[in-house]
Amino acid sequence: MTQESNKQSRVHPDVLLFIVAGVLYLLGVWFHIPYGGGHIYSDIVSVFQNRLDNSYFSIQNLPFVNTFVEYPPITSYFMYSMGALAKLVPLSLPPNLMGDYYRYTTVFLVIPTFLLISELFKICDILGIKRKNRRTLLYYVATPSFIFMLLLNWYIIGVYFATYGLRKFLQGSRWTSGMLFGLSAGANLVTAAPAFGLFLSAYTWKERINFAIAGGATFLALNLPFIILNPGMWASFWTYHENWYIEGSWMLTFLNNLSSLRHLIFPLLFTILALAVVEKSPDLKKRALTQRDKAHLAVQLSWFLTFAFLFSTYVFTPQMNLILLPFFVIAPIVKRYWEFLAFDIVNSLVIVYGFSQPLLIFGITLNPVHFGAVWQSQVQALAVIRSFWVGKFLLYDGFVKMRKFPERELDTKEMILPSS
Repeated sequence: MTQESNKQSRVHPDVLLFIVAGVLYLLGVWFHIPYGGGHIYSDIVSVFQNRLDNSYFSIQNLPFVNTFVEYPPITSYFMYSMGALAKLVPLSLPPNLMGDYYRYTTVFLVIPTFLLISELFKICDILGIKRKNRRTLLYYVATPSFIFMLLLNWYIIGVYFATYGLRKFLQGSRWTSGMLFGLSAGANLVTAAPAFGLFLSAYTWKERINFAIAGGATFLALNLPFIILNPGMWASFWTYHENWYIEGSWMLTFLNNLSSLRHLIFPLLFTILALAVVEKSPDLKKRALTQRDKAHLAVQLSWFLTFAFLFSTYVFTPQMNLILLPFFVIAPIVKRYWEFLAFDIVNSLVIVYGFSQPLLIFGITLNPVHFGAVWQSQVQALAVIRSFWVGKFLLYDGFVKMRKFPERELDTKEMILPSS
């Protein structure tokens, strides 16, 4: 066989990465199988049971119309659609609504999962990142969050829209980017957090206004039918989230989980951190001399404010890590890979150790140990540690030890832009 034929027979690195992603995704599917599999807890099953099934799924029970669901419209109707498919087109004989609902869910969630990989490749090309396959593999695909968190919830839908919106912003489309972030908020509110950084990175108020109007109008369009049909239930969605207890936040170190201070600390801390980013942004913009520099700036401000939002909020659940993973691929957050991996393992242990029984197939039951002091259990301690860790990434690695973009490929043909 000649050298040329050897080259032709090699599998392209992009294809290999998608194959690895597919294998790990299937592993995650097995882990989260309801009433079996790897015995990993999943909201995908329990929330459907509590909100839409109630022992008998009815196609007439529409989210936000006559059924309360604590997720925004896109996610709520995704859940409903998977249930309707399972009801109308069963995959198993005899029909098994819960099993078929889960199977349909995993089939359709693979779409945003794989599309997000494609978006990361495109963003890496825009930023000039070398070894984009390797970075995507290490910081997104071959991670505990990909295996244990992706099918814990529906956050991957919002994360995909946000990543797609980031890419369109880097390519100069403010309207399309804003619309995609409106869709992201319509899937999972917190996944639209990168929009704060993109709004700040825009160089003119016209760009900012176009971006904000597109995002706000899209989010309003998603919610308007339900505001009209059942305004009380739509309002209860917001009340429900406002009254949520402190979960997964560093605040659990100092406060009771129902402390009213959570409603004060959240906006106050986020405002302080956002103002710190705003204060730093003019100096960063002065350094952005090329179009590629401006793309790096947008990514940098986006991850700053996304991490600031998650560090400030009193609800920081493990599945929210999915919105952080794309930034570890495309931004210089950690210098050593082991720190990222340790952080992601700690995050996954909150669910794997705290709410699941992964060793049950060996007849071993895990029971989290209660401390009874600062934190109520080891699980709560893990959640608090990973919350502080996000603050460390932002304050130390972001603000104090700010580094140039890693492995950057400088294009000598790039036009230098005026400093103004």
